[in-house]
Amino acid sequence: MRDSTGALWKVLRTGKPLACVLYEDFAAREALVELSYLIAPNEFELRRTEELDESLDPGQQNAVVLFVPHNEIEAIRGLDARRALLAQRTAPMVLFLLRRGSGVQELAVRRGLAALLRDQEVDPDEIDRATIDAERARFCSELRQTPEEWLEAWRAGQKADTPANNLVLHQALLLERGRRGEPVEAAAFSRR
Repeated sequence: MRDSTGALWKVLRTGKPLACVLYEDFAAREALVELSYLIAPNEFELRRTEELDESLDPGQQNAVVLFVPHNEIEAIRGLDARRALLAQRTAPMVLFLLRRGSGVQELAVRRGLAALLRDQEVDPDEIDRATIDAERARFCSELRQTPEEWLEAWRAGQKADTPANNLVLHQALLLERGRRGEPVEAAAFSRR
């Protein structure tokens, strides 16, 4: 998640009052919350909350608030209704929403809040997918074969068992998994 870490780092420092992080499952959400603690700006206090009223408390305007709502629809509606309070924040509130969840669907109809979030969304899977696509293009360009074609030749014994080919083997296997839609962290490609 090297690229998604960079994206999260940036949204915590844009000076905008609200950011949104999409997550795939509970474990991914908790990993992103932990990452937020590690990379948040030092000049702000950091707090996690699951309650809308607590997240909008005037005493927290100068703290980075990691808002992980119990009820995403109510959270979106409440934030939309209180956009003026959000605009007064001096530190960002980071809203965590389940990808393809009810909060994302509700956000689509709350144009005012959606406008406030423009360019302030982090979707680690989307960032990692783009990285995988770029790595796949690089693989095909450098080796003049798709990862699947290279693996077919490897499995048929047509590739020598060398350290260089073992590296290519691992890259091809990761790209093959990514093509099938299996989870692959983009950081697995950092070989440079």
